[in-house]
Amino acid sequence: MINFLERYKILFSILFYLAFGNKFLANIAGLDESSAFILKFISSVFLFGFWVIVLLDMILNKLRDKTFWILSMFFIAFMAPVVYLFRRQKTLREPARYSI
Repeated sequence: MINFLERYKILFSILFYLAFGNKFLANIAGLDESSAFILKFISSVFLFGFWVIVLLDMILNKLRDKTFWILSMFFIAFMAPVVYLFRRQKTLREPARYSI
């Protein structure tokens, strides 16, 4: 699943921030209360699912700075999943290039 997210990371980044701004979008579209509630519910489910998938990927893989990434998911949850998708290949632990 994370490979699918990584492949379409720009699309999911846009959808992620659109879901965060659902109240703004509902006001612009002039939706009534029930339609706005449905939009909020769907965007909340999308955000939570996206967040959980990224968090599980962080926990299950060997990453550089794993503690930083997991803590950032809780403290800056609006930005960390998207940044992680773009930095994922660089944060996966690579074999040591230099031996000491």
